[in-house]
Amino acid sequence: MKKLVLSIVVILGFITVVNAQSSPFKDYVGKYVFAAGSPVAEVTLTAEDSSLVINSAMGSTTLEKKGMDTFYLAQYDALVIFKRTADKSIESISIAVQGMELVGKKEAASSIAGTKEEEFQLEILAEKLIH
Repeated sequence: MKKLVLSIVVILGFITVVNAQSSPFKDYVGKYVFAAGSPVAEVTLTAEDSSLVINSAMGSTTLEKKGMDTFYLAQYDALVIFKRTADKSIESISIAVQGMELVGKKEAASSIAGTKEEEFQLEILAEKLIH
């Protein structure tokens, strides 16, 4: 029974990682860290179903897509804009709320979703637990 529960948890985790990678929001998914003293220390963005969800110590809510790299955070009446580097990867998030702009830097993807090797190892482990 324990093996079955563990294998289900591993498989669900693997499916979540794969879905996040194939989502139209995959560029945005990750952890963003704000400057010391900011009202928010960090946020994590996840792709759930066909939505982009922002998670912080203050709670979770869905972002509404407004344009290329632009979203609306209705819960706080805030505009969320992602900034890209010259190679088109997301480097930061800007949240304009109540007259201030909060800017958070995106952490490296490997610290969020793991490496391809880790994903491969999870897949092998899941197969062993099922059989």
